[in-house]
Amino acid sequence: MRPILIQIGEFGIPSYGIMLAVSFLIAILLVKRAAKHFSISPVIIENLAFYLMLGVIIGGRLLYVIFHWQQYEHDLFGIIRVWEGGMMFYGGFLGGLAASVFYLQREKLSVLLFGDLIAPAIALGEFFTRIGCFLNGCCFGTPSSLPWAVTFPESCVAGGSPVGDYALHPTQIYTALFSVALFFFLNKRLYRKHKIGEIFSSYLIFSGIFRFSIDFIRYFENGANFWINQIIALAVVLIGVLIFVQASKKK
Repeated sequence: MRPILIQIGEFGIPSYGIMLAVSFLIAILLVKRAAKHFSISPVIIENLAFYLMLGVIIGGRLLYVIFHWQQYEHDLFGIIRVWEGGMMFYGGFLGGLAASVFYLQREKLSVLLFGDLIAPAIALGEFFTRIGCFLNGCCFGTPSSLPWAVTFPESCVAGGSPVGDYALHPTQIYTALFSVALFFFLNKRLYRKHKIGEIFSSYLIFSGIFRFSIDFIRYFENGANFWINQIIALAVVLIGVLIFVQASKKK
């Protein structure tokens, strides 16, 4: 593992922070490309990216801190050190969604249209952030005897956990591979004939089903976190199905 990807003297740049920045940069470039194809001003995408990024960081960090309060109760400044890792995907997703809806409704723009444009970029962005999780040694799985199971060093979160002595499912890599496959699927569909909302709803359905499934082999500090994630995942799938059904009825 390489929690610090670049070390210059005493100054180190965390792997997760780099991957988080890369995910945002590539996502913005992808959405700008899609917006140009659909004759949407790049200025709108730049403004939306600001709201989205802010919502993702605040929402993802807030939910993580809530469920890992013991990690920060004696280090309150650690809450703002986002570059060290410690984000919950659904917190970031919900925070980014709320911020995006706020901006789009204020500008009187279609939420579902922009949801379609952004969906492939979200999937690819998660690919990079999960690679960051793997390098950081967080978001790891349960013990496994599979040949590709990973034994994490003691210096990272996984290695210092109660299951740190075992080889573990690399759930970060599983999620990264799924995310890049989902990106190619959604991106291909985006540039083909489709109804507004179909791409976004497909993202919600597939990512929700995957997240519900992968959490059965992901390590959780307590059962409450597991069940909350499962409930959110099922809710995401349900919302995706409802949007897809409504989109299919439109001419």
